[in-house]
Amino acid sequence: MKEATRVPLTRERIALAGITIADAEGIDAVSMRRVAAALGVSTMSSYRHVEDRDDLMVAMVDIITGRSPLPRDPAVTWPDLLREMAIADWQAFARHPWLISVWSTPRRRVDTASLHQLELVLDRLEQAGIDRSSGYTVIYGVAGLTLGMAALTIDDPGEELKSGTDLEAWRRQVGANLNLQVAAEHRRAARFVTELNDHTGYDLFAAALEAFIAGVAARFGSAPNH
Repeated sequence: MKEATRVPLTRERIALAGITIADAEGIDAVSMRRVAAALGVSTMSSYRHVEDRDDLMVAMVDIITGRSPLPRDPAVTWPDLLREMAIADWQAFARHPWLISVWSTPRRRVDTASLHQLELVLDRLEQAGIDRSSGYTVIYGVAGLTLGMAALTIDDPGEELKSGTDLEAWRRQVGANLNLQVAAEHRRAARFVTELNDHTGYDLFAAALEAFIAGVAARFGSAPNH
C-alpha cells in the first residue's frame, strides 16, 4: 500500500489512531489492519513500531495514563497520591469507557506510565511506615474500588453501538419491572435498581474513595491528609 502521508510513522501515532477508533466504536473494532488503514499505511509498516494487538493496547494505555502524571513533590502525602491516582483513573474511564474492559482482564497489560505511578505510590506508602504486604492491599483496594464502580456506572458507547441497546434506558426499564413484580418482598433492592442511574457518577465515586482512604488511614494510625 502506498504511504498516504509524509508524517513519520511512530508508535505514538499508531496508538493515538487506536484510541480514536476505540472511542468511536469500542475496543473490539481495534486491530492492526484497521489502525493501519486509518493512518493510510501498510499493516506491515505498523509492525516496525508495535509488535501485535496486545502491544498496541499497551501503547494506547501508556498514552492515556501518561496524560495524568502524579505529582512528585515530597510534600504530597500518600492519601493525596492515592486520591490523585484514583481520580485520574476514573476520568480516564469516563473519557475512554473501553479502558474498563481492557483493565478488567486477568492478563493485564502493563504500560510504562502505570509503572511510574505505581512506583511512586508504593514508595510513599513505604515512607509512611506501611509495610509491603499492606501497601499491596491498599493498591488493590483503591484500584478495585475505582475499576469496579466505573464498570457498574459508566456505559461504553462502543458496546451500545454493537448491541443496539441504550443501556441507561434498559436499566430503568428493568428497575421499573422489578419494582412492579417484587416491591413487597424486595422493596429496597427494587428501588435501588430503579434509581441506580440517579445515584451514580463521579460524586458517588469520590465519596466512596474518601471513605476508603479514611479507613486505610485509621487502620495505620495516620490522618487522611497527612
